[in-house]
Amino acid sequence: MNEENIDYSRMSTEEKVRHFENAIVQSPVFKVIQKRINSCRLRAKYTTEPRGLLLTADSGNGKTTTGSFYLKDYPRTVGEEGTIIPVLLCSVPSPATIKGMGSSMLRDLGDPLWDRGTTGSITGRLCILIKECKVELIIMDEFQDLIDKDTERVFRSCADWIKHILNKTGVPMVLMGLPKSADILNGNDQLKRRFSTRLALTAFGWSTEVQQKEFTNFLILLEKSLLFPSPSKLYSGYMPFRLFCATRGVIANMKNLISKAAEMGFERGSDCITLDLLALAYDEELANDGGGEINPFRVDAGTLKLPVDSVPAEPTRGVGAGRRGRPKGSNRPKVKISTVLHK
Repeated sequence: MNEENIDYSRMSTEEKVRHFENAIVQSPVFKVIQKRINSCRLRAKYTTEPRGLLLTADSGNGKTTTGSFYLKDYPRTVGEEGTIIPVLLCSVPSPATIKGMGSSMLRDLGDPLWDRGTTGSITGRLCILIKECKVELIIMDEFQDLIDKDTERVFRSCADWIKHILNKTGVPMVLMGLPKSADILNGNDQLKRRFSTRLALTAFGWSTEVQQKEFTNFLILLEKSLLFPSPSKLYSGYMPFRLFCATRGVIANMKNLISKAAEMGFERGSDCITLDLLALAYDEELANDGGGEINPFRVDAGTLKLPVDSVPAEPTRGVGAGRRGRPKGSNRPKVKISTVLHK
C-alpha cells in the first residue's frame, strides 16, 4: 500500500498505530527469502522428490512474519471442488508428539474431528486431506520444539514422522525455528539431504559499512509506514546509531520502540517522532532489557558506545557513523537532532 495515498487526517490514534504495527518492511533480504520459499513450492511440481528449506532466526527477527507474509498470497478457497489450501501454515506443538503434530495439522486444515483417532488414523487422514485440499507447500513454524527443552534430546520419532509425511504426500516443506533447529536435521541423514538449503534471518549489525547501510535503508523503509505530517528522519544523522544501540538491531525491538514513540506522538499532536518521544518509549519498552545501560536517547551521541555484544573488532567507518556512531569525518561536534511490514 502506498502511504502517500492514505488519508490519515480522520484516523484515530489506535488506527494509526495499528497501521504501523501491521506494516511489513520488504527489505532486499526479505524479498530474497520470499523468492526462495516460492521456488521450493514451484520446483516440487516437476522434480521427483520434494526439496525443503530450513529458515532459522533468533526470536524477534521476523521468522514468523516471513511465513505469514508468504501465506497471504495463497489464501484458502471454498468452491465446487471443496476447500483448496495451496499453502498450509502450522506450528509444532509443545511438547512435540507424533499424534499432537498430526492433530494440530488436521485442525489447521479444518478437520472437525482433528483430535479424534489413533496416531495411525490421524496420520492417514492428514495425508488424504493434504492431497484433497491440493496443498502445494507446508510451512511448519517452531521447528525447534522437536528438541526437548530439559534434556536437549531430539524427538527422533517426530523427525521420522515428518519424513513419512514428505514421502506420502510429495508436498515440500519450509521448516522455521530457532538456530538450534539445524541440530534436528543434522542428526537425521535423510532429512538433512532433503533440507540442504538453509537460510538465516539475523539481527542487523553495525560493525561494517555494509551493515550500517543495510540498517539505515531498513529505517528508511520502516518510516514510510509512519502516518505523521512531517518526516521523522530516523535514518538521518546520529539517529540510526542511537536506534541500533537501543535495539541491538533486533527487528521486533525496533517495531516496539517506534510504535510506542509514534503512539505518544499521535496522542500529543506531534508532527513527527522526536528524540524526547524515543527516550520516553525506550524507558517503557526496552529499558528493562538493556542490562541497566543508559538510555541512548538521553545522552550526547558523540559519547554513545556500542552495546558490549556489538563492539566491532576494528574501527567502523561506515554509512553515517564512525567508531562510536559519529558522522564520518566529524570531530565530535555538538549534534542538533531534528524533532523515528503492508499486507
